[in-house]
This record gives sequence, C-alpha cells and structure tokens, in this order.
Amino acid sequence: MKNVLIVDDDLGFQRLLGISLKKYKQDFEIILSNNGEEAIGVLNRKPVDLIITDLQMPKIDGLTLLAYINDAFPKTPCVIMTAHSTPDIEKQFGQTGQLLLKKPFTINKLVEAIQNALAKPKSADGMLKGISVANFLQMIALEQKTCLLEITAPDQEKGFFYIENGEVYDAAFQGLTGEEAAYVLIAVEGASIRFTDIPANKKMKKRIQASLMALIMEAMTRKDETIGNS
Repeated sequence: MKNVLIVDDDLGFQRLLGISLKKYKQDFEIILSNNGEEAIGVLNRKPVDLIITDLQMPKIDGLTLLAYINDAFPKTPCVIMTAHSTPDIEKQFGQTGQLLLKKPFTINKLVEAIQNALAKPKSADGMLKGISVANFLQMIALEQKTCLLEITAPDQEKGFFYIENGEVYDAAFQGLTGEEAAYVLIAVEGASIRFTDIPANKKMKKRIQASLMALIMEAMTRKDETIGNS
C-alpha cells in the first residue's frame, strides 16, 4: 500500500479529503497533517511515497518543510499546493518533475496528480533528486517571503540569496556577488537548503536588477553551455 502524506492546516479541506478519497483506499492510504511540524514527525515514523503540501501554514510552513524533505528525503516526490502561480512557473516545475496544484482545484484533479506521481517508475537513484534551487526561489516569490536562503553545495561550500518580499536582492557565492553569484547558485544540483530570518532593522542593498525568470533562464543557458563545452 502506498502512503500519501497531505499537509494543510485547513480542517474543512481535510474533512473533505477524508470523505472524498475513501473510494481509493485500495490504491493508496491518505495521512493528514496540519502543519510542517506534524509532517516531519510522520516522515520519521513511517515510509511515505508522496507528499502533497500547502505552503502557508503555522509553526513550520511549507517552504521550510520542503527544505527539510529536500535534505532528508530527496527521493520522495512532492506536489505543492498554492493559491498563487503563473504558467511560466508551472512549466518550470514540470520540467524538473515537480507538480504545482493551483488552488482551488477539484478532488478529481488531486486524485489525478496522486495517481500520476505514484505511477512514475523510480530510477536507480530515485524518481527525483530533490527540489531545485530555481524551484525554491519560485516558491519564495509566490509566497512573497523575506528571508536569507542558505544554499550548501555537495562539496559543502555555502552560498546565500538575500530575498525581500519574494524578490531576489542579492546573492553571494565563491567570492561572487549579485547576478554572477546567482547564476552559479541556481545551477547547483543536489544542494541542501535552509531558511533564516533577516533582522527587521537590516536594510539590504539591491544588487540584482534582473527578474527571477531572467536569472533562471540565464543560469540554465550558462549551465548548458558549460556541459556542451566539457
């Protein structure tokens, strides 16, 4: 039996799921959590085959939960529920194997997402290799979050994005700052990701003028060129 963990603090939505998804109990078991803190407890107690999470929640929000999953359970596929999305962002998520469900959605749409995710064959390394840095930046933009985003590359070198109200103000990595640092950080694969609050009295200097989508596209172009020249 496949276990599907759904994380959302809307109790009415949870009751609706409990009733509507009973007919699929032969295919998968639904586990409900109210917030990221509860979800982490579930993940450490039992195997989970798919995680579906909202982003805005109390205690531990969806972004922090996803960062934890990215580090501790990188092969577990995730579906992100959000009331904010754009076609460009949905396309970017789809290209990396992630799925965004834009609220409100029907139960049939949710069931389709669950069935598609569970039906995908796993490779030797697992179905997914974590959530990309680009995807995290897009989710932060959707939620208009202010934070310091710490990126730890597989070689343990650290870099940072400084983000205010979802907009990337600056980046720092390997002695680079601004857009040049952002291009390198966005291309990092297999990164560990952590969020830190920025002190309210700290004024960030805006070194990055390009839009997030422009940063991502340029980073991917440079990465492809590097691979092509190697």
